[in-house]
Amino acid sequence: MSTPPGPPAPDGPARRLYRPGFGADGPLAGRRRPVTFWARRLSGVGLLSVLCGVLVGMLALPVVGAVGLTAKHSADDFLDLPENLVVRPLAQASRILDARGNLVAVLSGEQDREVVSLGRVPQVMRRAIIDIEDSRFYEHDGLDYKGLARAYLTNRENGSVTQGGSTLTQQYVKNVLLMSATTDAQRRAATEQTVHRKLREARYALYLEAHLSKDEILERYLNIAYFGDGAYGIEVAARHYFNVDVEKLTLAQAALLAGLVKNPTAYNPVLHPQAAVARRNIVLDRMRELHHISDAEFHAAHDSPLVLDRPARSADPCADSGAPFFCALVRQQLLNDRTFAPTEEDARRLLFEGGLTITTTLEPVAQQAAQSAATEVIPVGNRVAAGVVTMQPGTGQVLAVAENREYGPTADGLVSSLSTDFVHTKEVYPVDEDSFSPGSTFKVFTLISALKAGMPLSTTLHAPICYQSKVFPNPQPKNMYCNADPSEDGFYSLTTATWNSVNTYYIQLAEKLGVLRTAQIARDMGVTSCRIRPHGNSDPECRGVDGISSADGSAILGSNEISTLDLATAYSTLAARGRKCAPRTVTAISQRIGGADRPLPFNAGAACEQVLDPKIADTVSSVLEGVISHGTASGNAQIGRPAAGKTGTAEGFSTASFAGYIPQLATAVTLADPRGPTAHPLTGVFGRNVFGGGYPAQIWARTMTRTIDGLGLPVAPLPPEDGTQPQVPTRPVPNVVGQPQAVAEQILVQQGFHVSAQPVVWPGQPGIVVATTPPAGSVVSLNTEIRLAISGGLTGAPVLPGGSPPGGIGLGGGQPAAVTPAVGDNGLAGILAQLFPRTPLGARTFANTAEPALSPERRSRRP
Repeated sequence: MSTPPGPPAPDGPARRLYRPGFGADGPLAGRRRPVTFWARRLSGVGLLSVLCGVLVGMLALPVVGAVGLTAKHSADDFLDLPENLVVRPLAQASRILDARGNLVAVLSGEQDREVVSLGRVPQVMRRAIIDIEDSRFYEHDGLDYKGLARAYLTNRENGSVTQGGSTLTQQYVKNVLLMSATTDAQRRAATEQTVHRKLREARYALYLEAHLSKDEILERYLNIAYFGDGAYGIEVAARHYFNVDVEKLTLAQAALLAGLVKNPTAYNPVLHPQAAVARRNIVLDRMRELHHISDAEFHAAHDSPLVLDRPARSADPCADSGAPFFCALVRQQLLNDRTFAPTEEDARRLLFEGGLTITTTLEPVAQQAAQSAATEVIPVGNRVAAGVVTMQPGTGQVLAVAENREYGPTADGLVSSLSTDFVHTKEVYPVDEDSFSPGSTFKVFTLISALKAGMPLSTTLHAPICYQSKVFPNPQPKNMYCNADPSEDGFYSLTTATWNSVNTYYIQLAEKLGVLRTAQIARDMGVTSCRIRPHGNSDPECRGVDGISSADGSAILGSNEISTLDLATAYSTLAARGRKCAPRTVTAISQRIGGADRPLPFNAGAACEQVLDPKIADTVSSVLEGVISHGTASGNAQIGRPAAGKTGTAEGFSTASFAGYIPQLATAVTLADPRGPTAHPLTGVFGRNVFGGGYPAQIWARTMTRTIDGLGLPVAPLPPEDGTQPQVPTRPVPNVVGQPQAVAEQILVQQGFHVSAQPVVWPGQPGIVVATTPPAGSVVSLNTEIRLAISGGLTGAPVLPGGSPPGGIGLGGGQPAAVTPAVGDNGLAGILAQLFPRTPLGARTFANTAEPALSPERRSRRP
């Protein structure tokens, strides 16, 4: 404990104010008086009580006889009062820290306070407060009898209570009683001008002086005092008005703060600067009068202008945080946590007044990476909201929660779903489970379901452009499930269907496996959304929100809303090889009690558990690597090291998402218009429609790359990328040379082939097939595209839709002209070699399959 303000020079007139042995320079400075001393003092407490009762009664009532007050009455009342003052812990703001100990936010209630030791309070501040409020503080024993007598004479002369004669100890008592009041009656009793209040304060003041040192009383007073404008305690007052810690207060600043405690409203420098300066100068006068500052110090401070430096503060403390959406998440989780406090009211009081230190999982490097990536790709002010969550696999620690919005209320006061203020929002989209659909990122759970059911990756299904289900209700308007890209008609394996996110493949897969198995796997992997829980569940938090049923085929394609946090959790489970860890945002909570930090309980979430066979998790990762290397995300999600992920584009471009991971890091990104994803689809955003492999993949890649670089994460291997192709049936190519184009196409399509056509110069009947590639009789897979060379006459005129060249013969019209096979096979050899090389132009050949290639841009646009 540090010493109180030192006494003046030995020949100074105030030297007599310090009791020998207990002044600033005494051998017992700052220490409690010995028990034997207090025993001697308290032996005469009866006489002292009578004196106190009389003096306090005289003080409170200038005309004593008006109420029939007697000295005996005052003394009896005094002795009847309890002497032990119960002091509740001071209300203090709580601090949220990131994982490295940096301050994220300060959560304060009505009393914004930070308790500091007296050792941090400079001598100039101590002198100022003592000199103006209680210059005999180190002389008296809790009651200043000289001051009481002076106040009595002044009050009697004025006919009212104009001076109180209260010591700092009494003022501390008054503040304690006021702070402890929980009802209006208790608050009135703590401030009313009555004899009873004065007697009670005096009784408690004597008790405190018997049990605490002067320094301890001064420290407590400086921490409990109100300095106006919402600032409680000297540390917060220094920061509030001057933006400095208490140690750095100047003489002028200290004098201003000392002057505030008499009337924090009337002398508020923000509202009444002239009155504040006048009061400050009164304090300086008193300090010079007591020889605690020199004439030079006095004039320099007296003549200095009032300079305030008040940091801008928002009504919501999270808005002033560098990670506001993360701050809001932590705050809400603790308010909902019954392990932390038995009721929400108790939790609110503890959180905002308990002076807690809350250490979180927030990683500043990851947070900055996520925030910058989101706002660079979709700048603040765009109608599209971009949410990002980054987690650490194997621990569940949430490293970042970002949004391309400024945290705060909308300018028009409307909720985000109605507001056109695209700059601000207080809604935490990344953790709102009812916000957006995950799209095809949800297909990973059906992939897991298939592998758990024993299906090999080579499981081959024909996925047409559109498919009419006989198991699930078919969506309108086509009454069918359709692929996002017409070129996706063909045979696919589990691997290639996942790479290309083929809807009609996965619907057929769901018909075989069932929707509920997929939903259960999603829940096992960490998806908590009510929309994924069983249909008709009775969970209290899901009241009014329907779950998933066995007929909900569209849920397989990601139509049911889940949060970005849930998506990140599920993909973190894959990154951890099937080990699920519930999201964690807090690692420790402590409360300062006395001189020690006491840990507080909170809900840290369920223990991590193995929910998926590591072999299956590795198989899924091997497939999802291909999504990034040559699937729907190959245009934007490559980060220069092995990574796995999945794109998602919900029906009608309502939402777009990307979730992916490396072994040490997982990130999920979701984009949508918060006014309503269906009513405001992601079309025409910077001139294009938004697919999961587009802007979401870009945000993901930037977030991951910057976090990896910032944390120095080494390259960690993933399972070898899987390239399993479909086991497509093979057939010989039928001979359609000489047939009209429409007839030839019909024959080939009926046998399962894909067909394309191109006109060529040919001196014969237009619209006739003159050659095929591959040639007739070749045994090829049904995924192979059969390319037709169509006679276009001597000019090579283009073939009209429906198969007829200009003036030619359409399907069912007339007879085709004869074509000599020899001429068709041999006479065009040179032309056909140029038009149709052995490997079709723009095709990728996998085993027996020639799949039409997509440009990186087109691949990235698939769901």
